[in-house]
Amino acid sequence: MTSTNTTERSPIVAIMGHVDHGKSSLLDYIRNTNVVAGEAGGITQHISTYEVTLPTGKRITFLDTPGHAAFDNMRHRGGSIADIAILIVSAEDGVKTQTKHAIEVIKKNQIPFLVAINKIDKPGANPDKVKTDLLEEGIYVEGFGGDVPFNLVSAKTGAGVDDLLESLVLLAELEEMSGDPSKLATGFVIESHRDPKEGVSATLVIKDGSISRGQFVVVDDSITPTRMLRDFTGNDIDEAMFSSPIQLIGFNKLPAVGSRFATFETKKDAEQAMLEFKEIEQELKDQASMLEVPEGVALVPIILKTDVAGTGEAIAGEIAKLTDEEVIFKVIKNETGSINESDVKLALSDANTIILGFHVDEDANLKNLNEYESLTIKTFDIIYKLTEWLTDLYEERRIKKQVDTVNGALKVIKTFSRQKNQSLVGGSMNEGTIAVKERCKIVRKGEVVGTGTVVAIQQGKVAADKVSGAGTECGMMIETDLEDILGGDVIESFITEIK
Repeated sequence: MTSTNTTERSPIVAIMGHVDHGKSSLLDYIRNTNVVAGEAGGITQHISTYEVTLPTGKRITFLDTPGHAAFDNMRHRGGSIADIAILIVSAEDGVKTQTKHAIEVIKKNQIPFLVAINKIDKPGANPDKVKTDLLEEGIYVEGFGGDVPFNLVSAKTGAGVDDLLESLVLLAELEEMSGDPSKLATGFVIESHRDPKEGVSATLVIKDGSISRGQFVVVDDSITPTRMLRDFTGNDIDEAMFSSPIQLIGFNKLPAVGSRFATFETKKDAEQAMLEFKEIEQELKDQASMLEVPEGVALVPIILKTDVAGTGEAIAGEIAKLTDEEVIFKVIKNETGSINESDVKLALSDANTIILGFHVDEDANLKNLNEYESLTIKTFDIIYKLTEWLTDLYEERRIKKQVDTVNGALKVIKTFSRQKNQSLVGGSMNEGTIAVKERCKIVRKGEVVGTGTVVAIQQGKVAADKVSGAGTECGMMIETDLEDILGGDVIESFITEIK
């Protein structure tokens, strides 16, 4: 297909903003369905795609992007897929942390956007404060020194929503978005799922071109014929074109969420595209296998099982944030579905491996397996509970190190005598406190040249148990194997702790 018969394309819109500022409520009102509720933590855990037809006949495809900080990966993906963004901000709360993250994504991807100031029905609503907050983030709305469109809305009552939709249509017309229905469809994977009856399916959004039955779709190394093609409501269809969200069933493996898909007329062309991807992937794996864990660093391999792939990607991103120079959390397997025998066998290959489940159960037969009790298997339904548990595990798995903490330091002014392995010195305290029987280091020009023990301290002609205070002078007997302590050396007393 080489035709370039471009026509107007309806916009793909991402609703972005802080958690609880009303993204799901706004989308729900637009769709005129029930509010998303009852999910753990009150957070929309799954990204979804919906197509809305306005009374004017105009169509808009909405991406419902989760707003919690744990879903940064999803938010970035939503930003890259969307043509237009709605930045939703609560008229009560103003700009919050996730609002700022959403603004960063919008700016980075240069997405045309408008602002929806939500919850104007609330007694504490203050739209002008929101506009001022946005000024501080470099967002200048209409009437506040800029030309960014904004609408005052209430997702609860519906006030201002029609105006918001009209603004979206106008902004889309200004952007002059177009598509070519004669091209083979390309776009993005929004979600993927494994169903015990139907197999592997994926929700896709088409950015350009058309798709129909009898073709083949490739996502990285995943492939499917287009025999089972559905619209976003689950109804069977024969074809679809740009800006449409669709469901495809029959992939040989779970497609990676956020990846691009391409359509091919023949299976041969599709398999060639897969082969090229696998060659590149193998090269990347070879490079990754060269990674060595430094000495003193703990490696925690993780098998991650989730209900849907998008959640798995988001959690993997959150896990990566916990990795530092002391503990490396490495997700070695990230799949959807229940925790099964294959996961257990993989975990048993390394005693340090843990299995984490999110919104999934364990297969019933697992407890009958040998060594099952020796495994660490944890399941969660709220992401922050999972990360809290991993934070505790971090402290448990971290390789403890011996740390010396300096209690006090004395600068040696003069060495008086040395008998056997004891040296008598006189000096002045630099800082802290030095006590009898404490271990000490002898530091010369910034380098430790010896160690020892404080045997005795004398201030004036009086023996003391300890000495403290900058500038305090004293005599000190040090037991050390160091042959000579010189004037200018520093005696540092210390305690050793395991941290």
